[in-house]
Amino acid sequence: MPTYYLEAFGIKQAQTRFERMGYAAFHAEPVMERVITEFRRIIDMTFQSQGRRGGGSWAQDSEEWLARKLRMNLDPRIGLATGALRRSYVVPDDENEDKEVGPNFARLGSLLEYAEVQQEHRPYIKLTKYDKVKIRNMIRSYLIDAWRASVPEE
Repeated sequence: MPTYYLEAFGIKQAQTRFERMGYAAFHAEPVMERVITEFRRIIDMTFQSQGRRGGGSWAQDSEEWLARKLRMNLDPRIGLATGALRRSYVVPDDENEDKEVGPNFARLGSLLEYAEVQQEHRPYIKLTKYDKVKIRNMIRSYLIDAWRASVPEE
């Protein structure tokens, strides 16, 4: 009885590519660090524009608070009196930074007790649709690069 033997070429390469992509998906710290850098840039732009980035603007300081900032030689711009909140997000390894990067997540926060109240009243973490697409594309590119890494021939 005749025997037929079929061999699918490229299976080993495909397996290798899927393994590399799977590994990258569970070990995404490198791209998560880049996401943190992007968050820092976005938050800094929001502080520098005093909330205008992404639409709207922060409420103006009261005349009393503005006068007090000037008397105390603080930064008169909205949200930047001492600069501590901005630094806690924007300056890597700031003493008030709360950052964690894991194999499939990134978290950036502030240890300052007033950070949450400020975010509520004058949002400094504002992601636009473009920001979300850019971050999604960063992660997608990381995975695609893992897929495209050279694979030995069979």
